[in-house]
Order: sequence, then structure tokens, then C-alpha cells
Amino acid sequence: MKSFNRFWLAVAVMFVCVASAPAYAQTGTAATDAAATEEAAIPGSVDMSLGVKDTTYVMPENFRGKETGEGDQQWLEDVGYLMQENSDLYNVDAAAIAESAKFAGEPNINWEVKKEDADGNLNTESSDNTNKATNNSNIKDPGYYQVHNGGARQVSTAGGAEGEAVGDSGGESGGESGGSAGGSETASTGNEGDAGAAAGGDAQTVTAQQRIGIEVHDCTAPDVWIAFQEGAGTVNMAATEEALKAQMVSKIIENMGKPFSTDAKDFEDASYIFLEEGEDADRDSIPWEKTARLSIAGTLFNERGAPKFESGKLSSKINQNDYTNHVNVIGGEDKSLKGVYVRRNVPFIIAAISTDNGNKRASAGEVEVRIEDAAGNLVEKDGEGYLFRVPNYPRADYKDQPDYFFATSAVDKDGNLTTIRMPLYVVNTQAAFEGGRNQ
Repeated sequence: MKSFNRFWLAVAVMFVCVASAPAYAQTGTAATDAAATEEAAIPGSVDMSLGVKDTTYVMPENFRGKETGEGDQQWLEDVGYLMQENSDLYNVDAAAIAESAKFAGEPNINWEVKKEDADGNLNTESSDNTNKATNNSNIKDPGYYQVHNGGARQVSTAGGAEGEAVGDSGGESGGESGGSAGGSETASTGNEGDAGAAAGGDAQTVTAQQRIGIEVHDCTAPDVWIAFQEGAGTVNMAATEEALKAQMVSKIIENMGKPFSTDAKDFEDASYIFLEEGEDADRDSIPWEKTARLSIAGTLFNERGAPKFESGKLSSKINQNDYTNHVNVIGGEDKSLKGVYVRRNVPFIIAAISTDNGNKRASAGEVEVRIEDAAGNLVEKDGEGYLFRVPNYPRADYKDQPDYFFATSAVDKDGNLTTIRMPLYVVNTQAAFEGGRNQ
């Protein structure tokens, strides 16, 4: 009886061992390979961050009231920013992309800049394949922009059975090259088994891209042109201020705000004040170093009526809270611009035009001009222009006559301001302007 029981116990043990063997085999091979394949899968794209590197002059989102839910960046004009993006595509090791992955060459990186036009359309300004993860921004003009960065890179993983080499003809570096190439000419220098293992891996292009909006703010005071024209002698005075403005508009746009001439002889029919940014180097100054250039041209800026052209540089005052600039011109006896000298009993008109560098001076806007007394009371026109019948200059000879001032101001949509205020002198016709002027 005991021998019979031992027999059936041995049979039972053998059955259990045989039944358990396939389960152990599946756990050690097929399941492991499936998990490894899933871990090594290469994604079609990876994340990217895009922004500005190491600068304190990216303003907060609500700068100048530019609140937005899209997170547009707020920049200042003419500062220049170094943009940088970060992505796993640009690592030295491809392990962050996929397990056991390798990069097959350098990434392809493209930077694209678009600017919004007056109609709201985004037009491409530049598109450069730099293959660099940083870009010295060429965005300096005011306006709204979109910057897009796109990257692409070949990623491969090695295939084949465990223990097989992949492209090992060059030692360690050759293996890396062959594995990365995924069956390229470099990888084929190994034996056929190696090339087949590489070809058996996964290889594809992985991309990463990001786009941000940028609002570049105008930090430059408006340009202002002012024309004074007398109607006497051979001068054919414009019929109205509007007609004089029309003569100025095309010139100010054509010359980008700069004086259309520096020759005093070109200003015999009208005298001008030009207030603008100056030379190209001055126009590219950073906001807190902005300046302006004041030029006067014609016969009405000295009591003798002699033609002249003079220029000088002015400083601007910046508001450190919102980075708006203010250029202020004050005339007077102790200033370089002493004032405007008009003749008694000679009618004259004044016109002023302003342009904004925010739209690259593509349009000109009207500016209000005033002649007022010392108390700020407005002096009324005589018809379409002005006419003074009583002189007040020299002031020592006409102390009982009022002081007059010419004043104007221009402000752009960003809050930058240009103001001018200077004396206006009425000269006795017989006592002045002997320098060749018609009387």
C-alpha cells in the first residue's frame, strides 16, 4: 500500500512541473520583449519652450495696459533680445526621447518672424535655418510680431537580438554612428548581420515647435515739422494751412522725417522747424538713451531775416515706469532757438505735421498749433492766417506790448510726447529785414 501511494505522489509532482514550465518561459522572453519595444518607441514630436534669455527688459504682460490671455511678450523697441528655445531634441543624449535611442546627425532648426500689417495680416519678415537653439533677434521696430521656432532631428533605436552588435566596425564610435544612422552608408561598413540589426530598429524624424506673440512698444517721441510762410513780395503764400500741410506731407514721408534739404537757399519761400530722431545711429539708440535733433531753416529765425540752416542735438526725458519719451523744446533769448520773427503788417500762416516711427512714418497726422499771450490766451487768426499790426520787438523798445508765444504738441498712440514753445516776435518792418528781404 505504501509503494502505491509513493507512485501517485511522484506522478503528481511531475505533472505540476511540466504544467508550470511554459508559464516561466513566456514570462522570461515574449513579455519582456514587448515591454522593451514599448519603452523604446520614438514619439513623433516633443515639447519645446521658447523665450528670451537673460534680460530684465521684457516687460510684464500688462505693460501699457496690454493685458492678454495668450501671454504675449512685451518688448521695448531698439533694445535687441537674445531668443532661446529648449527641447530634448538638442540634448547630447537621446535617452530623453526614447530608451536606447541615438541621434542620427545634428538638428535642423528654423526661426521665422512674422509682423502684423495695418490690415491685421501677418507677413513673413525673415525665415532662417540657423541650426542654433539661440537667435539674436532682429526685431527692433514697434509693432506686433509672431516668432516661430521649429526643430527636427533624426532619432533611431537599435534592433536585433540581444548580444548582436550594431555597426561596430569602428569600435565604440563606429557603433554609435551605425546605430544612429539606422542603416546609412556609414552603418553598412559593418558585416551583413550588423547592418540587418540596425535596419531592424526604429528610425524617424522627431519634431518640436513653439510660437509666441511679441508686442514691441514705441519709445520714441513723434517727429514734428512746422512751416511758417509769409505772404509778401514775390512769395506765393499758400491759400490755407491745409494747402501748406499738403505740400509738407509728401516730403516728410519721402524723407523719413529728416530735413528735405540742408541748404538755406531752399527755404526762401517758407521757414521750417524740423524735430526728429536724427542720424541713423541715433534712431537705433536704446529707449533710455534716446535723443532728438532740432533743425531750423529759413529767414524767420533771426531779426535780420537772413537765411540760415542750423541743427543741434536735444536730450529726451524718459518715464521709467512705462518707458515713454518726451522731447521738449523751449525757445528764448538764452536758447539756441531764440524764437520766430515775423514782420508787422505782413500776413503769415503756420502748419504742423507729425509722424510716428511706430508705423515707419508711413502716414502723417495734423498737429494743432497755437499763438498765445503770456497768460495762455489764444490769439485769434485774421482770416486764414495771422496778422500783427503793432510790433513788440525789440522788447526793450516795446515794453508796453504783450509777449507772444508759439506752441504746439504731438503725441503718438503709445504716449510719447513732443512739445515746442518759443517766443514769437513782431518786428518793425522798417527797422529790420534789410538783408535782401522784400519789404
